[in-house]
Amino acid sequence: MSRMTERGEPPEDLLEGRMGRPQRHRLLQGYPAVPLMRPAAPGTWPGRARLADGALQDVSRALALRIPARRDEVADEPPWMALDATRPLIIGVIPHTQCVPSVRGCGFCTFPHDAPDKREREVVIEGVCAEIARVAALNDDALRGREVRAVYFGGGTANLASVGDVRHIFGALAEHVDLSQAEVTLEGVPSLFRTRLSAHLRGLARLEARHKRISMGIQTFEPAAIQRMGRAAFGDHAVVCKVVRRAHGLGLTTSGDLLLNLPGQTTAQMLDDVDKAIESGLDQICLYNLVLYAGLGTLWSEDPEVLAAMRTNAEALDGWLRTRERLLAAGFVQTTLTNFERAEVHASERRFVYEEASFTPETYDALGFGPLAISTFLDFGSGRGVKLMRRKRIHAVPWSGGDLYFPYDAADLRLLFLTRTLARTRLERATYLRLFGADVLDEFGEIFAASTAAGLTTVEGDRIELTPEGMFFSDALVGLLAASRAEALRAEAAGVRTRDLHAATVDRSAQVYRGMG
Repeated sequence: MSRMTERGEPPEDLLEGRMGRPQRHRLLQGYPAVPLMRPAAPGTWPGRARLADGALQDVSRALALRIPARRDEVADEPPWMALDATRPLIIGVIPHTQCVPSVRGCGFCTFPHDAPDKREREVVIEGVCAEIARVAALNDDALRGREVRAVYFGGGTANLASVGDVRHIFGALAEHVDLSQAEVTLEGVPSLFRTRLSAHLRGLARLEARHKRISMGIQTFEPAAIQRMGRAAFGDHAVVCKVVRRAHGLGLTTSGDLLLNLPGQTTAQMLDDVDKAIESGLDQICLYNLVLYAGLGTLWSEDPEVLAAMRTNAEALDGWLRTRERLLAAGFVQTTLTNFERAEVHASERRFVYEEASFTPETYDALGFGPLAISTFLDFGSGRGVKLMRRKRIHAVPWSGGDLYFPYDAADLRLLFLTRTLARTRLERATYLRLFGADVLDEFGEIFAASTAAGLTTVEGDRIELTPEGMFFSDALVGLLAASRAEALRAEAAGVRTRDLHAATVDRSAQVYRGMG
């Protein structure tokens, strides 16, 4: 392999340059990023859409007759890959994109956040249920007989949806797949899990699934920071403790997200947040380094005073290392880049399955429903796969028109595997060899040599692992791994940025689904 990997520079210099930039979460977001994806059905009339196997097909007859799409009716392109029904599924559901902070959005937030509107939310949730039926009707071979290991209701303040809404979506899924052995997670803000006599917790506990859990966006317990975010009504430490106790009483496990390196935040404040999270009894605690830099597109990124209060990468690394060490010393096990579980939970059937599965692409396919939901179907035997992403305007046929699509070839599958697997903080060379017939160090050896020399990875026998420093700078590593391929893909991409997707409005015409059953 040539030592010149990008712009003719050696990998060690390129890696050093990337380590000096703001660190994002591309390992968590998956390859390829939105700007490299393509229009799902460019320039075609509304009756044509992508299927889960990548075929571009006229689906109007299938929709009208409520039958699976036929392979002899291919409109433009044949199937890109063969679907494998033996691969288990994880299912992600974004029931809506609304949130209720007292300021416009949460200034730090890189997720879509629309103002609360009950009527619009009801329309979108109906659209999600109808979307499930449409995907099932058009892609019978993507669902029939699949084992579902986990379902995640998230993407923001999912528990802003009512208990009945969650049950409605769960029921729509259960019409097409067996959820009895699945883990089900409901994400949201702590205070909404306490409303109406803990109705959401009781409703979740009653779902007919193997295990249920909640995930709470806590961010921080520091009052001034919570106020700045407009999250004062979302719940303080006392509220989180009460929710955890109530959830445990109903047999649910609990998870909480904390942000690190907020503007002006000290290491002592971060450690205090972690200590409070531990004291609350949470089963899982997730640590996320704040992504914030000029030009990001979030509200805080447009405020010079906020940007000036950001910690340097060296300071932010120290915050990460010390909070991570605090959790490990308290008996937590690190399972992914961001997730820490109590050892006794991790060793049981109550461990968090969805995130582990999402970072195991050699085993699992993923199916997403709702605005901005992502699906991936993979066939490592043929060296092909498909990634599909919905826009916020979910009234259209799934994976049509302005939705996004990406066909993985053998080179792309390698990058998908590397970037997803490293989110588990390690990769096994034997697994890479089994999937691709080559040693990962023969194909990416110079980049891993540079990352090892920089103290970001270790190579011991069959295993390549991220060091604690490498976990913080993982964005630099994954950016370097994908840089050359990403440059080659830009010419065919749709040119859509993530912020463009988030800024789009949810279309009320989603209620057209009601007329379609």
